[in-house]
Amino acid sequence: MLIPCEFSPKAQADMDRLDLDVCEEILLVAGTSLSRAPDNTTDADEGRVGLGNLLWRRGITRERRQQLLAAEARGEPVEEKGPGRHGWQYYILYRPMSWMEAARTGKPNGLMVVHILGEEEVAAVGIPVNYSRL
Repeated sequence: MLIPCEFSPKAQADMDRLDLDVCEEILLVAGTSLSRAPDNTTDADEGRVGLGNLLWRRGITRERRQQLLAAEARGEPVEEKGPGRHGWQYYILYRPMSWMEAARTGKPNGLMVVHILGEEEVAAVGIPVNYSRL
């Protein structure tokens, strides 16, 4: 089930500094892959930040990860655009909306994207970073 989300002004500003292709990937992930209860024991691309309500999702869908891993296993080249050019090089930080945000947006069970951070930035927040291509 898709969970509706909104981008905070800070997250919108984060998106403004990214390439259009990366923004499209991030928007796809935000629209299809965010979870209210991420489980990084079954999906290494999502989890919680500490003990609070801040959650994270790497900028890649489960389906895209499977496609890329399968291509890599077959010995096919995995598309390389360079540093900062792939959605999977960024992390979506989000949280459940407050009741006031939910009322304002009309999304009672919605999620609020609060930041989009690069791999270098997330290490400071305590998110386990996988510096491999995937």
